Amino acid sequence: MKGVKNFSIHRRNHNLLQILLSGMIILLILFVLNILLLPVKNFFFYISAPIQKIVWSSSKSSSVFLGSFLNSASIFQENENLKKENQSLLSQIAVFKSIEKGSLAQDSVLSACQNSGFEFVMAGVIGLNDDDILTINKGSDDGISEEMPVINQQNALAGKILKVYKNFSKVMLISNKNSVVNVKVQQSDVLAPEIDGVIKGSGGLSAYLDLIPVNNNINLNDVLVTSSIDKSSPKDVLVAKITQIKKDDQKPFQQAQVNLFFDVKTADNLFVITNYKKE
Repeated sequence: MKGVKNFSIHRRNHNLLQILLSGMIILLILFVLNILLLPVKNFFFYISAPIQKIVWSSSKSSSVFLGSFLNSASIFQENENLKKENQSLLSQIAVFKSIEKGSLAQDSVLSACQNSGFEFVMAGVIGLNDDDILTINKGSDDGISEEMPVINQQNALAGKILKVYKNFSKVMLISNKNSVVNVKVQQSDVLAPEIDGVIKGSGGLSAYLDLIPVNNNINLNDVLVTSSIDKSSPKDVLVAKITQIKKDDQKPFQQAQVNLFFDVKTADNLFVITNYKKE
């Protein structure tokens, strides 16, 4: 029994010695490998350093960009809020200016109409179609009827009322192809005989002068006004100015291109003469 016990102790000591020896060998191997791996690690760090720098710079830039983006988003939102506030203020200013402009226009026409004894209704322009038919925001409820003449603030003829509804009306402009207005050449010599003709609409907001006798002398920039012959509107209302003369001695009448005084692009308000009586 004693021999068996001694063998067991010896075997246990031998195993412990093997374990200690194996551990020392492993530590030695790890130490050697660590020494050998240092140059290898250094090499890989050396060649990868530029790449890592780029990655780092990119990560910092991304961080800065993200911060800038968030900050820009905040600034953008503030700008949008300011823009909306500015637009609101501009809208209010535009309304006030429109009211002021309309008031000034009304005062101007009122002064002109008082001298001639005419009454009028001021109307806003709300549309224009391809046939030179204009829509205004006043109708029969405002005392407007068909055939009433329509002028602008500068006392220039725009056209006449074509169709009336309860709250709005259609105005046939003098540039409409069905429009014919009797006019006369406004001459500097008041004693000179009147030169009569007609303004015919040619569409596209334009018109021309026609039926001027070929033996009458007309000139560029001559002013054309409504004549007493025309019964659709008061006389001496501005109509157009001559810009080009077309004369052929073989024809009994001459024509001329004209610029209309009425400009729809600047017509915010029009004035319907409500008490004009055709004679």
